[in-house]
Amino acid sequence: MRLAGLLALVLCSAPAARADPRADRIMYLLELQREKLHIAGLAVAVVRDGQVVALDVRGVREVEHQLPVTFDTVFPIGSCTKAFTAMAIGLAEDEGVLSLDDSPHRWLPYFKMRDRDADAQVTLRDMLSHRTGLKAYADLAAEPGVLTREDYLRAAIGAVPAARFRASYQYSNAMVTAAGEAVARAYHTTWDKVIETKIFAPLGMTASRTSSVHLGNDGVIGYAWDGVAWQAVPVVASLGVMAPAGAIASSIKDMTNWLRMLASDGLFDGRRFVREATLHELTAPHAQINEGLSYALGWAVYRWNGHAVVEHNGGSTGLSAIVSFLPDRHAGFVVLANASPTALTQIGKLGAQLWPIILDEPWHGAGPDVPSHTAAPVPAPKADNQDLPAASELVERAIAAAGGRSKLGRHTSMQLRATGGYVHHGVDLEVTTTYQSGKQVVEEAWRAAGKPIARVRTYFDGAHGAQQTTFGQDEMYAGAAEATARRDAILHPLLELATLYDSVRVDRKVVLDGDEAFVLVLTPRLGEPVELYVSAKTGRVVRRDSGGESTRFSDFRTIDGEVVPFATTTTGPLGDRVLAVKQLRFGVSAPARMFGPIKLAR
Repeated sequence: MRLAGLLALVLCSAPAARADPRADRIMYLLELQREKLHIAGLAVAVVRDGQVVALDVRGVREVEHQLPVTFDTVFPIGSCTKAFTAMAIGLAEDEGVLSLDDSPHRWLPYFKMRDRDADAQVTLRDMLSHRTGLKAYADLAAEPGVLTREDYLRAAIGAVPAARFRASYQYSNAMVTAAGEAVARAYHTTWDKVIETKIFAPLGMTASRTSSVHLGNDGVIGYAWDGVAWQAVPVVASLGVMAPAGAIASSIKDMTNWLRMLASDGLFDGRRFVREATLHELTAPHAQINEGLSYALGWAVYRWNGHAVVEHNGGSTGLSAIVSFLPDRHAGFVVLANASPTALTQIGKLGAQLWPIILDEPWHGAGPDVPSHTAAPVPAPKADNQDLPAASELVERAIAAAGGRSKLGRHTSMQLRATGGYVHHGVDLEVTTTYQSGKQVVEEAWRAAGKPIARVRTYFDGAHGAQQTTFGQDEMYAGAAEATARRDAILHPLLELATLYDSVRVDRKVVLDGDEAFVLVLTPRLGEPVELYVSAKTGRVVRRDSGGESTRFSDFRTIDGEVVPFATTTTGPLGDRVLAVKQLRFGVSAPARMFGPIKLAR
């Protein structure tokens, strides 16, 4: 399944007199990585000074029938699509159709940000460089794949911002999608047609397409390695909704043409494809990510051996890709894989291995520090370890503040209904939670742009737990996840801490919102530790931290002798999830089947 050397070079339109000796070294390195990282299929291109240094394919595009990857095999390229959308806008600027400094309001009448100043000042340049203030990866409205692109953008762009306008880098698929829609409106057509006519056709990218769905016989099947075998996974539905941010699929032959143009200052086969000044503008740093890494317009930028590296990766479950080039050395590489993202396609990782070979420049430095996709942990309040109460004493204070053992003990079932939303995503929620004798079910109805988009249901039936969704993310809990679900199904865990956790201790005293609180650390046999913040003044549990999420409790009310928080804000990887209880009842009677699996419909 290996084609290399002269044959590979003949298959590419770039001129080449003979095989390059660097190709074998590059492919030896990549084949080792492919086997180590359990990547089913791989396609690679490397260019230098207009010549193709390496063009090779390895592995299979489809595991079951062992169908090999070929030079015409089509791979989803994920977020490498963003550079195509940015290029389309750059080309439109060259033609005088629009400007990077245009307001999106000029092209999208429905565009409206919640922050009035941001809404008034935002430009296409801000949108492509992720500095609008919208929360990074705030794509829940797109996740179920049921909204139109316009409805998704109405919801996501109108969401609560996570940062001040132009103050920080926040990777926003929604804003790039909106920029793609703006250039489409400027040309009086669709984003797909703009990409096809302005980029694919001039560069001879005949196998490329603007959708990663239904790739046909020439397309790869995406795979996730489960530790034992490859599991086939479908392309996520959200890619269709936010196509300008991540939906392009292409072959390694086509991507070689894209790479040759980029590494040749915008020239392709001796013809000017894009103005050199425009390409420089698209690849110049616009937003600082950290000390060693910046974001341009559809590209990340960092330094290697004094050279500017322009790079972007793409990936989700079952797909990964990376495109990288050094403008001053007219060199670059592309790697496409039908596997979930690995270290191979992480920004800065592969270049550190390939650039010394491609450029014959030794290097022993470190790559850029790449931020995680997950949110930063909620800052811990300053701690004081003096004069801490005994754990048993603090637990009793918390129980008394909640209503006392006798009143809590007589309530064995409860149902609450709440409304709220994932505020950084523009997704509204209606939530019903039911507890009954060690069983629990949580039912969420999601709405965005005024329309129902999904239902999510988690349950624990007393023995087993699971998640059900209307968008293909079902999961049966096992191990630590099932143990956590079992503990979460207990209506009054304060009464059962000794049996639920291996250790219970008071760790520290902190100041929270101006008041002192003691931190009670609960360590289970399986699963993540839990930290409960108990107010020194009231004895109430006012915050709970576990598994990367922090929940604040407020608006305490007394219902049938029990003190219950009617407002919660959970901060985690999805941003803030805010809920307000509308109805709460104790003593409900629910049928056993309610706590098991059901057929969900949106």
